[in-house]
Amino acid sequence: MNGEGKKTNLAMMIMILGFALVFLLIIFALFSSPPTGSSPLKGGLDARFNGKTNLKSGGYFDLNFSIINSYDVLLENIKVWVEAGKIFTINANPISRPLTLKTYPHLPTKSNITYFFGGIKVEKLDAEIRNVPIILKIQFVPIFVKNFTINVANNNTLHLYGGFENVGIKEKKEKSLSPLSVYFSHNSKDFVFEEGKRNFAALKIIIENSGGGRCVDDAKIKVESSRNLICYYKNESLVAPFETSHKIDKKFEIPCNFTLSYLREKDFDSVSSSIQVSCEYLEEKTFRFNIIP
Repeated sequence: MNGEGKKTNLAMMIMILGFALVFLLIIFALFSSPPTGSSPLKGGLDARFNGKTNLKSGGYFDLNFSIINSYDVLLENIKVWVEAGKIFTINANPISRPLTLKTYPHLPTKSNITYFFGGIKVEKLDAEIRNVPIILKIQFVPIFVKNFTINVANNNTLHLYGGFENVGIKEKKEKSLSPLSVYFSHNSKDFVFEEGKRNFAALKIIIENSGGGRCVDDAKIKVESSRNLICYYKNESLVAPFETSHKIDKKFEIPCNFTLSYLREKDFDSVSSSIQVSCEYLEEKTFRFNIIP
């Protein structure tokens, strides 16, 4: 009897472990695969298709998308359109930008807009085809502004202002999701004036494409600071405040100097500054459909 009881217990344990493994596999499958008809978040824009992705050959359907601004910056001058192959048509014309373009003035952070275009025809097909793409294109202008302060000191009185930890470029350390981001490369100790030894502090302004798309034109860069900040671009000296533009693929660096010699007559200075970057930014989201005869 004891032997039979042990066998029964062992069988129960194996059965329980089997059910647990199946349950874990189901949970993994649910959370690892994106739902049909939604575009996985890439960058800061989230786009979802509101409708069925199994379409009847020779029938009609509506394009109904929700576009959510998951960035932490305001988006302006928004243009939305769709592109696809010749299977999807409007009045016998393939869907394209000229036929489907819609515009929106602005989209605040964490807000959404609805893009709706009705009466899309599915061409008549004799066989089922799967995973046919429709590409949603969203172009917008993100307005990114970073405020920072340049603290400089005279070496003779540096100790009266807390030492090296209080000089250099100071900015708020906060996480902010944006298509374009700005940060700095510098050594804080260089922002201390020493007569006959150091007359300027070197730094770099680094602008990076941190979103899920790309700038389709040159980024506009506007720097506000004192005239002691001088940056260099295309063999030209740009004295703050200044505006310039540059194509940004992934990352762009602007070398600059901050003049320190005016600190001969001054112990310490704190210069409020800012940089604004914007461009026509394009993101694409692909949705896939099955066509059933």
